Amino acid sequence: MTATGLRIPRLGVAAVVRDPAGRVLVVQRAHAPQQGRWALPGGHVEWGETLADACRREVAEECGIRVEVEGPLYVAEIRDPEAGYHFVVIDMAAVWDGADPPPRAGSDAAALAWVGPDAVGRLPWATAMSGFWRDRRVREYLGWPPA
Repeated sequence: MTATGLRIPRLGVAAVVRDPAGRVLVVQRAHAPQQGRWALPGGHVEWGETLADACRREVAEECGIRVEVEGPLYVAEIRDPEAGYHFVVIDMAAVWDGADPPPRAGSDAAALAWVGPDAVGRLPWATAMSGFWRDRRVREYLGWPPA
């Protein structure tokens, strides 16, 4: 506890949007923290939002598409006690039906790409992605071979 009250982690969501080929939609972060690194589209959950609503909003803002959220797939926890940083990100399985125009980088994204298992080792990833690509459940969901 601090003088101002309880310190609690910040909550975020990210979308695991896959295409029929099993590729995943990722964005290159346009702003700090971790500017230039690649991650799933996502961000903070706003007060009163459900996880699914936050996921849909973030994908629309960062990629310009609408998705149907299926549910939680993976949880990432990022902590830096010295910097006073504790963030919990719930990665949500999401489906894009292809009805919208193709995804495009929004204000929080410098670029976006569809990546398959062959691209995972070639891009600089945000800290929240450190265990994601190796997770058995994630790879099964994507139809990728075990890590």
